[in-house]
Amino acid sequence: MMMHRQSLIDQAIIARNLLQVVLPLHRLRASAARPILPETPTHFAIIAGDVTDPSSSLGDLAMFSALMQSLRAHNPDSTFTIIGEQRHTIVVPGIGETPVVPAWSGKSGTLAFDELIRQHHALFVMGADILDGKYGAALVQRIVAYCNHSVLLGIPATMLGFSFNRNPRAPAVHALSRLHPQVTVNIRDQPSLDRFTRIVGVLAQLCADSAFLMPSAPDPITEPEAWIASMRQEGRTPVGINLNAHVLAPAIAEVGMDQLIDHLAEQFKRAGEQNGLAFMLLPHDLKSQSGDVLMLQALDRALQRKGFTHVRYTSIDQPDKIKRLTGLLDLAITGRMHLVIAALGSGTPTLSITYQDKFEGLYQHFDLPLEHTITPMQCLSDELLRKTNDAFMHRHDNRARILSHLPRVKALASRNLAIATCTPTD
Repeated sequence: MMMHRQSLIDQAIIARNLLQVVLPLHRLRASAARPILPETPTHFAIIAGDVTDPSSSLGDLAMFSALMQSLRAHNPDSTFTIIGEQRHTIVVPGIGETPVVPAWSGKSGTLAFDELIRQHHALFVMGADILDGKYGAALVQRIVAYCNHSVLLGIPATMLGFSFNRNPRAPAVHALSRLHPQVTVNIRDQPSLDRFTRIVGVLAQLCADSAFLMPSAPDPITEPEAWIASMRQEGRTPVGINLNAHVLAPAIAEVGMDQLIDHLAEQFKRAGEQNGLAFMLLPHDLKSQSGDVLMLQALDRALQRKGFTHVRYTSIDQPDKIKRLTGLLDLAITGRMHLVIAALGSGTPTLSITYQDKFEGLYQHFDLPLEHTITPMQCLSDELLRKTNDAFMHRHDNRARILSHLPRVKALASRNLAIATCTPTD
């Protein structure tokens, strides 16, 4: 019964997208002349990973920053328009204020997209982890329709490197399997590429996440950096910790938030005492529902209550500043993919809390052992202490390994920037 209901929902998603997006775009291509593109593209449209609030995730901001700064480095005249649900502006590190234009919801969003894309020279999609349909299959259906429309007008469309889990949503697979062959599909790790090729059957290429191209903030972040320096002077080694409700949902469901925080605090206290650590608590998503702020502030209180005072909660709202800070740490413990990318991109080893099949391929890029990952449920046991001690013990070897692989990973990330020539057809 449940499967039948899901099948009906999936069919409704596909039918609605056909009526609201695919057919209107087809009629617009038939009725209006195709745009004439310049030899050198300078106007870039970008579909946000979160169209409702494009700047709410520091990971998304990192990808925006990396893409835009890289494109502008190639051509200083580059301008950018982010496609979202509401008209406003966001501040992108290294770029400044960038307009967000509503061209998404319903048939009116479809018409707005056609008008907008004709004024641009290339389209990029913030792939990240949205294209397997985990965060909405209707989203993927519309993205594919927009990419197909773009290349059929002769405007190159690129899906920036994304991961693809083992169980993608059926309407997402339905849409992706109908991608026009001229749409460039970049996938950010080998296991995801293998799954995508097997399940979807569309040509794609391996890359690394575009956020690896984001530079660190150039200026010191005075108070947090002073704290890190003071801990080192005391003979303590600074380690970053990030918690969030999304990745730890299975553990929260098992024992409740309070018991989980108490257990984590006990494990981190023991690791801190055994290894002479100091903990910098770093939220990487400031939305209340993400749980980063709530959980880290609770962890801070729990550690202090247990008598471990070498801890500092640090809230930073810019991804390039977070990347700078992670570069000053010896280890980062987190389940946030883009915090791991910021750390690895700075040479800092990580202990990653895994979910959604995301981290295996990222670790492969650096030839890092999966021993330095942990599942949410393992965080409920003494395994967290053992894994933390082990990751800390191997930090120097892992840093050397990360730094040796980083040039190749950045070269893979640069593949996201290649803009294919596009022949309009229909």
